[in-house]
Amino acid sequence: MEEIKETIIELFSDIAEIHGHSRSLGKIYAILYLADKPLCIEDIVKELGMSKGNVSMNLNKLEEIGLVKKIWIKGDRRNYYRCVGGFSSYKDIVKRKYETISRACDKLEKLKKKYNIGENDSISKKLKRIERMREVSRRVLEVLEEIDKDLGEEI
Repeated sequence: MEEIKETIIELFSDIAEIHGHSRSLGKIYAILYLADKPLCIEDIVKELGMSKGNVSMNLNKLEEIGLVKKIWIKGDRRNYYRCVGGFSSYKDIVKRKYETISRACDKLEKLKKKYNIGENDSISKKLKRIERMREVSRRVLEVLEEIDKDLGEEI
């Protein structure tokens, strides 16, 4: 079971990194995803061996982007956190990023034709890198959609 847990943590770390977030953010999300109950900062620090400041900062970011929610447990002064919106919340963020990149690529392709930019032009090479970003984002989105479809439920 530990190997499965580590693989899931690695997956979410990779996904976070692909989308410009820290690997720590992905690890924290994975721990909350795997948890059967809400966790406090101390629980996450203990589980991952990260500093309290790093965990707190990343929890704030996760809360800001809508992947986790802070909750209070009666009789306990600590803040607790849990995943919200299931896996589809993360998929929606990836989808918005893909759509933004895709719109820009479409516009850039039209501009490339308008200004007759050749394939060997230095700007063309940069445009190819941006197109590659779109392709990678599209593939990540497809994988997330397949996972979401297979799960058929909120996480």
